[in-house]
Amino acid sequence: MKQNLPLLWGFVSAILIALLFGALGYACDQAILLTVFFMPGVLILRYFIPQVAAGERSRRIPDTVYLLAAVVAIEYLALIFGHRVAFDTPPDDLPGAVFNPLFILLLLALYIVPERLIERHLAQQLPYDRTLTFVSDRRKVTLDPGEILYVESNDDEVWIRTAAGEAYRTKTRISQWEALLDDRFLRVHRSYIVNTERIDEALPGRLRIGGRQIEISRKYKEPVRRRLGQS
Repeated sequence: MKQNLPLLWGFVSAILIALLFGALGYACDQAILLTVFFMPGVLILRYFIPQVAAGERSRRIPDTVYLLAAVVAIEYLALIFGHRVAFDTPPDDLPGAVFNPLFILLLLALYIVPERLIERHLAQQLPYDRTLTFVSDRRKVTLDPGEILYVESNDDEVWIRTAAGEAYRTKTRISQWEALLDDRFLRVHRSYIVNTERIDEALPGRLRIGGRQIEISRKYKEPVRRRLGQS
């Protein structure tokens, strides 16, 4: 449910953007094609906005400005490419609004802002999924994600360690688990994702969880420090 609503909004907003292009005088197939060309900038924003929001407070405003400027430039070039390649239309014959930076930002906002609001609303109403289903040693396992202590990558295998002392071996890569698990979980090492609600003790260079000492690697020290409020 939580994953489906943002995806549904992505589909609806793409239709709205195509309709907006249609209102500017483009044929139906042209409007759809322009919407496709417009998607790279949207995907870039979806990926980088959470990273900017999680960054240092003093850097958020300049980083946001740089990100928006880069995305507007990308969308501008994508729209020119779309007209040149698909429609064989010189720039002088194009509707001026399409290449107005404010218009481009409006289209981006039409897609991104409601999606973020939907995700925030779902996080408040349905903070966490109650069950997680995966395959371990050819059998289906369903458990409460809150019972997971940490996820450990060991060569080609990934182990799910639970508070009940159970261990489940999976072939799903740890990067995929990082995307799958909710925001209770935090990557602290290339080989470990921990449940922050299950941490027994947090020290500057390591964590103690379920009787296990887990090192925090240099790459993840700053995100871990911000997340756990360490000085």
